[in-house]
Amino acid sequence: MAPNIVSLRIRTGNRFKLRLWLPVFLLWPFAVLLVLVIAPFLVLAEVFMALRGTPMHFFGMLAGVFSLLSALRGTIVNIDSPGSHTLIHVAIY
Repeated sequence: MAPNIVSLRIRTGNRFKLRLWLPVFLLWPFAVLLVLVIAPFLVLAEVFMALRGTPMHFFGMLAGVFSLLSALRGTIVNIDSPGSHTLIHVAIY
């Protein structure tokens, strides 16, 4: 399943400066519409490339991008800067 929420927290010292939840699930309908609009062009490109003798698998690439996005779920990234006592925490759910 693709990520739905990205949580971003920035802390300086012992105090949180920013806590932000980004609802990524609101972007998925637009992504589906974009894929539906681009799909006919991908079919034409695959036919053209197959006629040239160098087949490209664009729909396989789309499946790979979706599986990559699905693999991001559960990722937590912590960035710590000891010189400025700043911690950035990014979690993808």
